Parts: sequence; structure tokens; C-alpha cells
Amino acid sequence: MDIKAVHTSKRGTKAVDSSNGITMTEYEHYCQLNEDFTGERMSKLVRKIDYRVLPQLVIIYLLAYVDRSNAGNAKLFGTLEDLNINGTQWNTSLSIFFITYALGGVPSNIMLKRIGPRFWLPTLLIACGVTIICAGCQSTYGGWIAFRLILGFVEAGIYPGCTFILTAWYSPKELHTRMTVFYSAASIAGAFSGLLAYGIGHLDHTWGYRGWRWIYVLEGLFAVIVGLMSYFWISPNPDRVKTWLTEDEKEFLALRNKYAAGGETGIREKQEFSMGDVKKAFHSIHTYSVALIEFTVATVVYGISFVLPGIVSSLGYSSVKAQAMTAPPYIFACIVTVVSGVMADRYRQRALAIALPNAMAVVGFVIIISSIRFHNVPGVTYFGIFLMAGGLYPISPGVIAWVALNMAGSTKRAAGIGLMMSIAQLGGVLGSNIFLANEAPTYSTGFGLCIAMLTAFGVVWPGIYYLILRKINRKRAAKPVEEVMDKYTPEQLTEMGDESPLFRYAL
Repeated sequence: MDIKAVHTSKRGTKAVDSSNGITMTEYEHYCQLNEDFTGERMSKLVRKIDYRVLPQLVIIYLLAYVDRSNAGNAKLFGTLEDLNINGTQWNTSLSIFFITYALGGVPSNIMLKRIGPRFWLPTLLIACGVTIICAGCQSTYGGWIAFRLILGFVEAGIYPGCTFILTAWYSPKELHTRMTVFYSAASIAGAFSGLLAYGIGHLDHTWGYRGWRWIYVLEGLFAVIVGLMSYFWISPNPDRVKTWLTEDEKEFLALRNKYAAGGETGIREKQEFSMGDVKKAFHSIHTYSVALIEFTVATVVYGISFVLPGIVSSLGYSSVKAQAMTAPPYIFACIVTVVSGVMADRYRQRALAIALPNAMAVVGFVIIISSIRFHNVPGVTYFGIFLMAGGLYPISPGVIAWVALNMAGSTKRAAGIGLMMSIAQLGGVLGSNIFLANEAPTYSTGFGLCIAMLTAFGVVWPGIYYLILRKINRKRAAKPVEEVMDKYTPEQLTEMGDESPLFRYAL
């Protein structure tokens, strides 16, 4: 028996009976299961999860995200004229969404942890759909503002909630890849909303209604329908599955998640809800370190998504065709996002998986700002848009995976993800206002700020944060495990979470 497991056993870890009648600790039983689930058996289990868990979350996030992607599309089909507003008021309406979005993330994830994802996530999606439908029926600026505020609050919990579910199903070496597959729904949403707007755009003036109303009402209705179906789709954790997992598989997945934070020491991760762990998330340096990166990408992604159809239109395409032309860059971004996640998990390089795409986005922005004023080279500008989109979209799943891997304790992780996302989404307020209407289509202020922020906080800062984490890991590794186990009880080490001397941060 491993000496580390002996230490755990001496301190009274819960005992279980194995199939051969030999009494062993729960951790020892997990080690035995871990040996059983290797090779093809493990691959088969992961494929099961990929087929049964990921698709539902992708669809939910896609439908929630599509509203943010279709705002720019809707603008081309009469929103400003119908609501009788100017460009400044339009930017304001986009900005206020992110205020309530930032406020809603943490309380939503606390509710998700307390009452369960199976009820909470579908309810949020239905609320999003109803709100989008109501927004599409507005005829006054005040009504439009009100529903933008409501939408921000109810939509805030969907991304962090889906992310939290993924951490319950996948190991650290699997999480980043699945996060990128999940987040690719965002880039798919960009393509989907553009193509959908292209199709719905042909309904412009049908029955006397402008195209933007059709976009919002039809997309909102679809979200409500899928939300109702999702009550039966969601698989929040292995313990709740009744059909498609065997008992051994359920037990292995539950124990793997339980002991993820303790490495090979047999120290379990804290699963119980605790307001103290919520407070720890607010005090954690890791929350704010990654929030800085995510704030930057949120500023850029939301800002560019609002003006991208107009930028493509300025290259010489009609409003309707411009919708379709925005789709290929998003599809390219989806491919780059997935490849980035696979490589990050294979080589265990979190910082590099964030810094390199940021650098790619910077190059794309430099090409765009250099060429967009020259109307005879639309292909060069369009190439820059490809690089920009391909660089931006891998960043967010990398950041989310990084903070999820570096926070131990399920409540702390849920609150930390929600808080990080809440802080980051304030970038949407900035992003909504840096692309000034009077600077179209060159947008020198917007492009300049994007380049500066991505360079400072997307390329340089991840490298600095990496060095900080490496220093902490080396300091902890220098202390013998036996010395730590003698100094602290398993309960104390569990309570410490990622602050435990046994925890190692993902780099």
C-alpha cells in the first residue's frame, strides 16, 4: 500500500468494503477504481460523458449567447429607427446589459449550488427567452432599456453555471479541451446569429414589422422551447444519473472529483456548501488575476461583435450579405478554439494557451486597422478579421479552465467562477462604448484600445501570473508530504482547499 494512503488511513478516513471482502479506505478504493479505469475503458467512459453532458450545455449556452451576437445584426434591420434613438443611446442600451450581468453571476452560482443545476439552468434559459421576446416587442427606448437590464441579470448565471457542471464531470487533464468545445458555442453563436439574421432579414417589413423584431421574437421563442426540454436533459453530476452510467462508473467519477485537489495524498475536496468558502473566493488572488485577462477579452469580444457586421458591410457588401459574411470568421474561431484546448490539455500549458491566441488577435487587429481605410484591399481586412476572431475566442475557455483548476472546494470554485465572470463582464460596458459611431469604419479609438489591452493583459500578464504560480508550486514541493501530513489533519487540509501545502496550481 502507498505510504501516503497509510497516513490517510491512520487519521480515520471513511472505510468501505471492496468486492473481495477486504476492508479498505475510501481513498484506497478510489485508487483501485483508478487502476481499473484505464485505456479503452476510460476512453469509453469519457466518450459517454462527451455525448451525454456536453451537447446539452453547448445548446443552452449558444441560445443564451446569441442575443449578444445578434445586437449588431438587429441594428442593421431598423432597431434605431423603430425605437427612435441615436447611436449614443444605442451604445448606452448595450452597456447597461453588462451592469446587471456583472451583478447576477455570483448569486446565480450560489443558487445553482444550493438547489441544483437541473432546475436552475433551464429556468434561466426560459427567462432569457421570454425577456428576449419582450424586448423584440418594444416600441419605446424606456421599455428597451428595462428589458436589457432584466436580460443581463437572468443571463448572468448560464455561462458560470455550465462551467461549474463541467468541473464535476471532467478531470484536470480533460477539462480545458471540453471547456473549449463548450465555449465554441460562442463562436458558433456568432456564425449562427449571422446566418439566422441573413435568413430572417428577408422577413423585413413582413406584416409591417421590421427585421430586428423578427430576429428577437423567433430566437427568444426557440430559447423558451429548448429551456422547457432542458429540464429533462441536464445531467448535473454523476450521482444523479440513473440510466447511462454503471455503478462502478458513477462511483469512480464521484470519487475522482472528490479527491481531485489532494493529488495522490488521499485528501478529499470539500463538497459541502459553505458561505465561508464563498468569502474565500472573494479574497482569492486567483479570482482577480484571471478576471483581469477575462475583462480584457470581454471588452474586445463584445465591442467587436457589436460593430463587426457594419465593418464587413463597409467592405462593399450589402446589409443582408454582410450578415452571411460574418459567419466564416466565427467558424474559423470555433476550430482554433477546440485545437487550442486539445493542445493545452496535452501539454499542460495553460498560460501559453492564453498568451499565444492573444498575440494572434493583436496581429489581426493591426492588419484591420492598417487596411480598412483602403477600400481596394477588402481581402486583407477580411483576413485580419479571421486572425482577430481566431485569436479572441480560445482565450475565455482557457481562463475559465485555469481558475477552475486553481480553486479547490466546490463552493469556492462555484463562487470564484461566478465572481470572476461578473468582474470580467464589466468589460462589456467598456467594449460597448469604445467603437465610436463617428469613427466608422476605421474605429481608431476602439482598435487602438483593443491592441493595447490585449498586449498588456493578454500577452504580458499571463506570463507574469505563470511565474508567480510556479514559484508557489516549487516552494510547496520543497516540503515533504510526510511533514505536511504530520502537521495537519485531513480535515484541516480539506478546509484549506487550494491553500493547502499539498495543492499544486495548474501552470
